[in-house]
Amino acid sequence: MSQERYRGLSAVRRRNRQNLRALLYRRAPVARSELAESLGLTLPTVTTSVAQMLAEGLLLEEPAPESPGSQGGRPAAVLRFNPAAGCALGVELGPYETAVGLYDLTGGPIVERIFPVAPSDYDEMVETLSGQLAQLAAEAPSPLLGAGVGMPGFVSREQGMVRASSRTGWNGKPVAEQLSARLGLPVLADNNVRLRAAGQELFCGSGLPDLFAYFFVSKGIACPLLIRDELLSGCTSGAGEIGHMVIQPDGPICPTCGRRGCLEAVTGETAILRECRSLVQFGRAPLLRELCGEKELDIKAVLQAQQAGDDDVGEVMDRAVGYLGLALANVVNLISPAQVLVDGYLFRLEQNRQTLLREARRHFYGLNAQEVAIRFLPFDHYGGARGAAAAVIERFCIRAE
Repeated sequence: MSQERYRGLSAVRRRNRQNLRALLYRRAPVARSELAESLGLTLPTVTTSVAQMLAEGLLLEEPAPESPGSQGGRPAAVLRFNPAAGCALGVELGPYETAVGLYDLTGGPIVERIFPVAPSDYDEMVETLSGQLAQLAAEAPSPLLGAGVGMPGFVSREQGMVRASSRTGWNGKPVAEQLSARLGLPVLADNNVRLRAAGQELFCGSGLPDLFAYFFVSKGIACPLLIRDELLSGCTSGAGEIGHMVIQPDGPICPTCGRRGCLEAVTGETAILRECRSLVQFGRAPLLRELCGEKELDIKAVLQAQQAGDDDVGEVMDRAVGYLGLALANVVNLISPAQVLVDGYLFRLEQNRQTLLREARRHFYGLNAQEVAIRFLPFDHYGGARGAAAAVIERFCIRAE
């Protein structure tokens, strides 16, 4: 056999193993016969690969649940990944806090911790973060695959760096490489909201369609797309940054991009807090004033006042969430995803969920109104950290060479 033909066959086998692991992970528990049929491989080929993974401890085998009307006999066996075969670190450097977690191979939390917001100074951030990650790495009960880091902005996973963000001191710095050198582990870096979407797809993806959008509202606003298990990053690593689509050309100046009337300037949590502070300053929003007292106003207090029936706060929130609904409709009308996952602290209140749905559906075009599903996720402080760990598991276990 020629060397070129041998290399070609090796590449095919490697690709088949990767596809097998990816399908097995996402469909588990699953039988060998189903894997072979779905991938177009022979049953002996699948059995050989499965036997190797069982010997390595990567998979577990168990009897399939009995189906109604089964006639007895030897039960079929199904396979799933062994949670204890490895673990991964994940971190989200968010605008309000740093969330760090250690997760088993199927996304189960081993340790999760909240730390203060990461320092703005780049060198101090790397020093602080490497120490936080090292703390959790010391508690790993199984082989540690690596660490994933989610950060706001234009983040290139290929380069392992922030290309552009509001934390300008971080821009252009090789954060993944430097953290890897400090920790002695592989490190991935990507946009934090794209990683949240990746975590949903990998750990909770059995009910997700091939094309879905992840609509996330916080201090910033983003809506990344995931297409057939692949995150769309774009040529600039900025895909999903809908917070800077212009929605009011003569509107307020955005503190992040410096332009007028973008979605973040009108509806982000910073914009909501700005309007609510103005209300308090001018003696309005009585319930909010009572809740805050001398404390610094935050989004938690705003939602409490809204839920308690503060009409002034309710007006601010209705207007902000209404614009968010319009932006969501624009995304749906452009992309037509089968499903949109909606995530954000604002949507802990049912009234904000209903306002978003009402305004989005009012602007949906054609069949989108009937056929695009909108699903709200429970707010999770660790969603970004778990998503960062998911990227590590995908790269260094499921898609490993």
